Amino acid sequence: MYLFNAFQKAGLRGQNGFALIVVLGILLLLTGLAFVSFSTSDTDRQIASNNLNNARSYYAAEAGIIRATSMLVDSNWRAGFSDQSIGNATYDVRVIDSFTISALKDSLILRSVGYDKGAQSQIDVLMSPAKPRQFKWAAFGDTAAKVTGGAFIDSYNSDSGTYISQAIYGPDACGNMYAGPAGGNVGGNNIIDVSGNGCLHGDVSTPDTVVEGTTTIYGTVSSSGLTTSLPPITTAEMNNAKATSNAPAGLILTGSASYDSTTKALSGTGGTVTLSSGTYYFSSISMKSDIIIAPGAKVIIYTDGNIDARGSVVNSSLKPENFQIYSTGSTVSLNSGTTVYACLYAPNASVTINGGSEAFGSFIGMDVKANGGARIHFDRSLLNMKRSKFKYAKVAWKVL
Repeated sequence: MYLFNAFQKAGLRGQNGFALIVVLGILLLLTGLAFVSFSTSDTDRQIASNNLNNARSYYAAEAGIIRATSMLVDSNWRAGFSDQSIGNATYDVRVIDSFTISALKDSLILRSVGYDKGAQSQIDVLMSPAKPRQFKWAAFGDTAAKVTGGAFIDSYNSDSGTYISQAIYGPDACGNMYAGPAGGNVGGNNIIDVSGNGCLHGDVSTPDTVVEGTTTIYGTVSSSGLTTSLPPITTAEMNNAKATSNAPAGLILTGSASYDSTTKALSGTGGTVTLSSGTYYFSSISMKSDIIIAPGAKVIIYTDGNIDARGSVVNSSLKPENFQIYSTGSTVSLNSGTTVYACLYAPNASVTINGGSEAFGSFIGMDVKANGGARIHFDRSLLNMKRSKFKYAKVAWKVL
């Protein structure tokens, strides 16, 4: 009996030791699970923090692109941005143009890099000048267009040579030799009056009414055309022209032609004014003097005043694209005897092309009148011309 009790006690002591080992093992397992859980939680927090930092750096880079795009209203802007703050993040923007990558030509790359707590995102955006077909007509009048009194309109292409070399058709019903065979279009958003024994080698289209009279129209006539919106000349464009104007440095004045450096007005009752390449701002233009575009020059004029041109415009390139006029003034007059190679965009102005005037290019205004034998020759090469470098469009977007 004593021996049995001794063995029994020894067995109980063995079970107690085994239980202790099991308990310790469970505690160790729970401790390990706790460490794993803490480690996993810390990793999740780190991943979430990294994702937040990456998101912030991306949105910072995107903010840089948006700001840089707005700055491109000035076609000369290339400064970029450095270490700009937005919330807790920052961004840098670099403008890459053809001086760095010649293949870009007149396009740009905006490269914006955003930073946030060690995270970094880069966005590259290819920007190209928007190409609205601004000059689509020989004449366009927003509120009215009147082509009467024996007016003559046709079209040619200055990329193919001179007008004279292309005016090989005819004579037409008015006895004119003409270029073409069509394309001298007249457009508007209200009544278009083309009566008066003229000859138009192109289409006439308006959402309102076409008054034909005895004019011979060689294209189609539509009184149910689409309404065309004339975008305004922006304040930013005008201000940029004022700030970067090539006057008076780019002007050569003879006779009574003069430039007032205080008022910025160009005027003259005789003599000449020669303009070298560049963008000019004039508060007004009143010229009986001849305007000469220097050989090989491309001249762009901005004015917020009126234009009265009674002398000839000598544009030896014979390309209207090389003499562009953008006006927010109320009147533009090309008077009797004027010869001009130009493209005119004056959405607030009454544009008058009077008797005997020979106008090559495209002429757009609030209302347009061509009468008394005025002759307009639309240059079809203007269909491919970019309005200006003040407007850019996003072509491609890449996130690195």
